[in-house]
Amino acid sequence: MSGKGSFYNSDIQIKYGQNIKIGDFVKIGGGCVLGAMSNIVIGDYVTISKNVTIETAGLDMTTPVPYKHKSKPIIIEDGVWIASNVIILGGVTVGTNSIIGAGVVITKNVTPNTIVVGQGNRFINK
Repeated sequence: MSGKGSFYNSDIQIKYGQNIKIGDFVKIGGGCVLGAMSNIVIGDYVTISKNVTIETAGLDMTTPVPYKHKSKPIIIEDGVWIASNVIILGGVTVGTNSIIGAGVVITKNVTPNTIVVGQGNRFINK
């Protein structure tokens, strides 16, 4: 599951751990949730701060109640920093050396070397 030099707190929640690949020198803070109904790939030198949720699954609202789950993979490339209380949803790639500011919800791809901050997900190229 994880590469050399990686560290994560003991209170993270992992769902479908067999679908998670963690690179080298990754740090995952306390209270994080990794829900990997589909694959989650985390590159090298990634920092994930506390209380981050990375969730590949969601509800398929086109099906009758009770709604079925659908899922899409998530890729977090090398050198990414994810601040506290971020939510990353299925089907996205967070590009190399990007920074995701506190409390942001990521629902679409983040290009490499981008900073995403604020309630409206303001994208700032480095």
